[in-house]
Amino acid sequence: VAVAADVHTRLDVSSAIRLARDLEPYHLMWLEEPVPAENPKAMREVKRSTSTPICAGENLYLAHGFQELIEQQAVSVIMPDLPKCGGLSHGRRQAQMAELYYIAFAPHNVSSPIGTLASAHVCATVPNFMVLEFHWLHRDYWSTIIQEKEDIIKEGYIHLSDRPGIGVELDEEVGLQYQYPGTTWF
Repeated sequence: VAVAADVHTRLDVSSAIRLARDLEPYHLMWLEEPVPAENPKAMREVKRSTSTPICAGENLYLAHGFQELIEQQAVSVIMPDLPKCGGLSHGRRQAQMAELYYIAFAPHNVSSPIGTLASAHVCATVPNFMVLEFHWLHRDYWSTIIQEKEDIIKEGYIHLSDRPGIGVELDEEVGLQYQYPGTTWF
């Protein structure tokens, strides 16, 4: 089982380096955001000081937000949050830019089944895709908000549909229960 650790940008550079080095014997999949991703020079210093892979990017926006992080090779893995990084096209652009520098693409994902499937479709289009984050705790409500009732994740894999769109449809009756007052349904 691959294990990753998220530090949520809580450390300074020297503490991040010390932690990353202490974690080396455990061969983590990655250490996530040991320092703020908005500071690529600090992130690069951490990355160059350890064999533990460094991952970042869940709070960066658009391709420009990732450019310096990628060009400085400050991370081993980029982790854009596709619903908030500029959307699917920007996420794909970020993955393509990272591929030029042999940086893996592993989207951050705390989304609904709609966001997860949209992210999975982007992942299927890029050669540097590594893994799509998934929060198992949120899974129970999935079958209540989409019309498809079978599990879309089987044995750890998302099997993409060949149907138009992303392969699922919202259950309108359930969606209307969560509609914000004063708004209209699609």
